[in-house]
Amino acid sequence: VLTHDLPTNDICYLDLALDMGGLDERLLPLVPLFGRALTEMGTTREDYVSFSKRINSKTGGVYARNLISSQEGSDEPVLRLVVRAKATVGRVEDMLAIVADALLLARFDDRERFRQMVLEEKAGLEHALVPSGHHFAGLRLRSYFTAADRIQECMGGLEALFFIRELAQRIDSDWSGVLSDLEKIRHTLVSRSGAVLNLTMDEKNLRMFEPEFGGFLQGLPEIVAAQTS
Repeated sequence: VLTHDLPTNDICYLDLALDMGGLDERLLPLVPLFGRALTEMGTTREDYVSFSKRINSKTGGVYARNLISSQEGSDEPVLRLVVRAKATVGRVEDMLAIVADALLLARFDDRERFRQMVLEEKAGLEHALVPSGHHFAGLRLRSYFTAADRIQECMGGLEALFFIRELAQRIDSDWSGVLSDLEKIRHTLVSRSGAVLNLTMDEKNLRMFEPEFGGFLQGLPEIVAAQTS
């Protein structure tokens, strides 16, 4: 747990970094869609419309982003899925409950909703090819030299586009396999093992909500995933 005592006008900023180091490499291109699915497909208790309204009414936003970086002195990249959220002091408990529901109770079995997300990702990548061609070409070249850039290529470059196109077809031909892959990602990533909770607010409020933050972490499963090479 990392805490930052800063004046934030009674707003709590939360970052939960989940370790992707133990994830099967073939599943890495699916992680960006998994991150969207956590907050955009509803939970076992709420449909996605109700869950979205709850997020928007009680927080300043909850979303997931990939963090991929080389590290000095090592060939192994740093791979994290970072769930970010913010809320006022009066809504900290609501925010923690929402993040916990997203991680533990998100449902992935709405095929049409997931198909819509896949087609949105596909359209976004295809639309960016021409105006951002230099970016795709540069990332493709760098992917031959560092592990971090190779993974970035498969998650956000041309390889990602090829994967998304195949996934769009696989939704019809192998939906059970897609669901299984999403659950494998959740089982591997959603764990206290290797997780980092980063909190920013003033010291008084950090101390006041310390039990709630501790309870949130204790609610995450303890899964020690084997590191992949």
